[in-house]
Amino acid sequence: MTFLFLLILPILLLIYSHWERNQLRVERYRISTDKVNKAYRFLFLTDLHDKSFGKDNALLLKKIEELKPRWIFIGGDFPISYSGEKTAERDEVENSCRLLYALAEKYPLYYAFGNHEEKLFSKEDFQGKQQAFRKALEKVELLENRSLRLEQDLELSGLSLDLSYYRPLLWKKKKPLGEEDKKNWEKAIEATGENRPKNIFRIALMHSPFYQAEMEALPVDLVLSGHFHGGAIGFPGFALMTPQYKFFVRNPRGLRKVGGQWHFTGRGLGTHSINVRLANFPELACFDILPMGEA
Repeated sequence: MTFLFLLILPILLLIYSHWERNQLRVERYRISTDKVNKAYRFLFLTDLHDKSFGKDNALLLKKIEELKPRWIFIGGDFPISYSGEKTAERDEVENSCRLLYALAEKYPLYYAFGNHEEKLFSKEDFQGKQQAFRKALEKVELLENRSLRLEQDLELSGLSLDLSYYRPLLWKKKKPLGEEDKKNWEKAIEATGENRPKNIFRIALMHSPFYQAEMEALPVDLVLSGHFHGGAIGFPGFALMTPQYKFFVRNPRGLRKVGGQWHFTGRGLGTHSINVRLANFPELACFDILPMGEA
């Protein structure tokens, strides 16, 4: 009986995981601050990995429409791109492109790259997938170490990391953030400094949570990341595994306060390579930034 149970359990878990990967959840987050004068709502989408919830992502689009966001921020890894120069034919962009076109018809889109976009554009493409995705990106405001003012009291930055920061970490420590990248981040965040009000809420899109700690030295109020896919299995407080093969990482999902800064790591929408989700549903993150005292 024990042997039979051990034989059947992995099969049941895989069946359940397949079901869970298709069950989209809306998660709501509220931040009250004295830096804004009125309420703002945006959605944060990350790590789609070319997944579709229903035909042409109809389920995802319906939930987005119901939430009525002012803006949509995209934290990277919408396509799937495989490592190696001869893998371009395996890259997947079709669902990502369709979703970007559909969203752009109704919402302002702001996009920061993840490692899969960096991979996609780093190699020769004989299948036209780079070109197709680049054309879809014409529908978004691309933020590569760049900032812009969304409202008088609200700013958004997109901060970039090259592929060397996404190396496998099974037996290694993460690559320290280089001085040039630090300067690029500082320059990007301070780029809107002219005529900036003293009180302004700053949001930064930065794909890898491994570098959220480096953000603490920068004048940013909310850091939005993805990349971890929630850690595959929803153990409380830590990840079973991250895409860089780092095990038992703390805080792989959710919103937390670190000093005077908010750090958010989204569970993401899709998966790739190791397609497992257990107690870790795909996430559509809805943020309300509210004036202090407003419920």
